[in-house]
Amino acid sequence: MQSTRPDRSRPLAALAAAVGTLIAALPALAHPSGVLELKSRASLVFATTDDWLFFDVHPSILAGIALLTALYTLGITRWRTRFGLAEAIDRGKARRFYGSMVLLWLTLDGPLHHLADELLFSAHMVQHLVLQLVWAPIFLTSLPDWLLRPLVARPSVRRLALRITRPVPAFFIFQGATWLWHWPGLYNLALETHSWHIVEHLFFMTAACIFWWPLVGNLAEVPRPRFGAQIVYVFLNMIAMKGLGIAISLQDSVIYTWYERVPRVWGMSALDDQQIGGLMMWLPGGILLWVGAGWVFFQWAARGTPRRGLTGVAAIDARRAAAVAKDAAHVTPI
Repeated sequence: MQSTRPDRSRPLAALAAAVGTLIAALPALAHPSGVLELKSRASLVFATTDDWLFFDVHPSILAGIALLTALYTLGITRWRTRFGLAEAIDRGKARRFYGSMVLLWLTLDGPLHHLADELLFSAHMVQHLVLQLVWAPIFLTSLPDWLLRPLVARPSVRRLALRITRPVPAFFIFQGATWLWHWPGLYNLALETHSWHIVEHLFFMTAACIFWWPLVGNLAEVPRPRFGAQIVYVFLNMIAMKGLGIAISLQDSVIYTWYERVPRVWGMSALDDQQIGGLMMWLPGGILLWVGAGWVFFQWAARGTPRRGLTGVAAIDARRAAAVAKDAAHVTPI
């Protein structure tokens, strides 16, 4: 008898094919470097006196965003109904997803993109912080658990997901990607060869999603750690990120030499720009992680506060309940 169960491998095959196609096309999609050449092709220029203040179309960015948007839209519409899932579309999550795609485009394209890619190290740090600490949690919290569940249906994939989203591996993956790509040799390579720059951003986005999973993940098959472990995890990441920011900002020479060869903006020297960029990672980056720590703490407090009349200690509450029941049993009815 032929099985009537829906073929759940189709979405996975479509996802794998689409991602493979995008990765294979990265070198061809990379746009040429240089703000003057980019500006000559720009679709919208706001001010001709500033080389960076314009919007243009980068096929690699639009292709990636279009791919993610198409897969998500198919997932919450056609695939959901084809699999007979009873869950209704969560409009709040859908709004967060499409909002995250707009944020991704504004972060990777337009004036911030030109400042970050071509002119200012500090602008590049702002771009990275937005990708890692703002975009990633919004994107993750927009994904329904039923949409993610087919991805971990295979035991091998589930084991891998469980392994890399534990606090210790997630810490080393996130901080490893951050520290590695800020090594001057790789950092300058990413600026000189745009296809490597795309790879760098994909590393940051992937590592950021792994970093945020222990804090905002919503899949029972890949559970989050206990709240205490989450707090320690956030603080350790905060220390590591501040350490990198301090190491960069205290340099007395320019280590990211790309910025010595580009036009200066707002009268900042390359060294001043580098020190400001380190401070951006040190201070605003730390503030965003403090927000994450606060969110974990309030979630912990909301779930851990005992109901009125209880202590929250199971043994004590059980003894009190038994005593109350015993007293009630010995009450003589009137």
